[in-house]
Amino acid sequence: MVISKINNLISKAIENSNLEEKDFKPLDGKLILIDLQNTSTQIYLKVESGSVFIIEKVESEPNLVLEGSPIGFFNYINNLGDDHNIKITGKASLAENFSNLAEKINIDWEGMISEYTNQDVAFYSSKIFQFVNSRKNEIKRSLERNLKEYFKDETDIIPSKKSVNNYVQDVDKIRKKLDLLEAKFQRIKTK
Repeated sequence: MVISKINNLISKAIENSNLEEKDFKPLDGKLILIDLQNTSTQIYLKVESGSVFIIEKVESEPNLVLEGSPIGFFNYINNLGDDHNIKITGKASLAENFSNLAEKINIDWEGMISEYTNQDVAFYSSKIFQFVNSRKNEIKRSLERNLKEYFKDETDIIPSKKSVNNYVQDVDKIRKKLDLLEAKFQRIKTK
């Protein structure tokens, strides 16, 4: 029952997106496994007739397996950063087609929400989605900048360039002194 409701939601999302049936052709009839690591959750997706369905009973081996953490998949779907840590098993062309499909999907959230609520709620909800989407890159850059500043200025984990240079100079001085002592010792030893 839950699966059928999720499949219904996926169908509506695809209907309200900019995807066309031809976008699904390379994946038609293929079985895709999404393995969410650390959750023991496996989601089997079947691509058929210009749509994607979650299936419960699997009778064959998947054509494509995607393994990763839920956060890795979330970052991948939302194009956040380059490090997704998603392991792909199967034909590279299928993975590329699935990636193109995920990249191309642009759901009309306003249309979907308006089916269940009134036009005003849908309009303002879509504005919130657009605002969050436009701000995610700015938030990511701000978070990276703040983390760099924190590690650089607030902790002693990463030494400053000046302290590293001073350390290297001190090591060089000690090495020269040791070389002089070694030379003096060798002279005394030979006398």
